[in-house]
Amino acid sequence: MDFSLNKEEFQDALRLRYNVKLENLPAKCFCGDAFNINHALTCKKGGFISERHDNIKNILTKLLCKVGKGMESEPHLLGLTGETFDLRTANTANEARLDIKAPGFWQRGQTAYFDVRVTHVNNKGQQGQSTSKSFKQHEQAKKREYLQRILEVDNGSFTPLVFGTNGGLGEECSRFISALSYRI
Repeated sequence: MDFSLNKEEFQDALRLRYNVKLENLPAKCFCGDAFNINHALTCKKGGFISERHDNIKNILTKLLCKVGKGMESEPHLLGLTGETFDLRTANTANEARLDIKAPGFWQRGQTAYFDVRVTHVNNKGQQGQSTSKSFKQHEQAKKREYLQRILEVDNGSFTPLVFGTNGGLGEECSRFISALSYRI
């Protein structure tokens, strides 16, 4: 799965895991702000947001391919034909897609959909709350966006996969990882 790290990457990973300052960081980010770990984990321009998300999505898709057939990365949801949803935050775009589609993962004959979110639990917007509360809020946000549409239009199940940059997992993600591990 290409998990091998060179010496520098391994040392950086340990420092990040144990919240120890990294050495030799650039002074400025591409966006112009001062560069530090918190900034790198939250900046949409010069940070690592899409890279870490895509790495997790790709690894999970490869692992799911080992336990079933028909797995897809970034599948489009079925188009809407006038359906309405209870919440304004529901995704009604005809080009809406999720991160992973896994037929029969939770239940035979039903397609499971998964969407990955990686959150930096030490960012300013989440300071002062527990990691588990932060993960729960992210799970609920994903559900508000996709759950009703997937249940009613795609007749599938939806599981938000919330990961923390600190190595933590949301409750639903933890259940998914346990089920996937068991099947592997």
